[in-house]
Amino acid sequence: MIHNLLPIVGEELNDYFKSKFDINEDRVIVSNLINQDGSIAVEGNNKVVFHLVNIEEETTLKASSGTSSYAGGFGSSGGNINLNLTVMFSAFFTGKNYVEALKFLSSVIYFFQSKPVFTQSNTPGLTPNIEKVVFDIISLEPRDLNSIFSMMGAKYMPSVIYRVRMLTFSSDNIDDVIPAISGIGINEDDSLEAPPSQSRKSGPSISDAFDSDKI
Repeated sequence: MIHNLLPIVGEELNDYFKSKFDINEDRVIVSNLINQDGSIAVEGNNKVVFHLVNIEEETTLKASSGTSSYAGGFGSSGGNINLNLTVMFSAFFTGKNYVEALKFLSSVIYFFQSKPVFTQSNTPGLTPNIEKVVFDIISLEPRDLNSIFSMMGAKYMPSVIYRVRMLTFSSDNIDDVIPAISGIGINEDDSLEAPPSQSRKSGPSISDAFDSDKI
């Protein structure tokens, strides 16, 4: 669901830029800023990088879980999970293009000011399980922005942050299918070993950047 929403919004923003500035190339890319090895993830310069910062559950609408039969087995159904996303648009412009960076960043704000709500009717290409999402701009203190860029391993660049409300992962989507027992033994598909877990480097906690009294 998330992998559908971000590229669709990025595509519409690119169309907006092309019409507004009479350009042919895409300026918005959906990408990380920094790779896991610390190298720059953005290909090319003078781009507006659209990336996911955080996912949080909307607990006020939390539903209970259950169990149901599914495809000859049993599935655990977690009920509806409602999620809010935090996304960032960072102006990755180099050298003397700083003013250009500000121009495109301003246009991001104008775009969402004119279209803050994305629905099935006004956004062709949205996956059917996205009924409506709303983009709300977030105001952060400089220290909170610093925490976010430090978490990503990047230097600060002009950026604007939005909260996306909200995506509903329906209980109709079975999240854990358990094959029915038909005899003694292990199915061939279950014989593969799961890949070992990978350790993560410690870093600044993102929770400090999203204190409710600051957003």
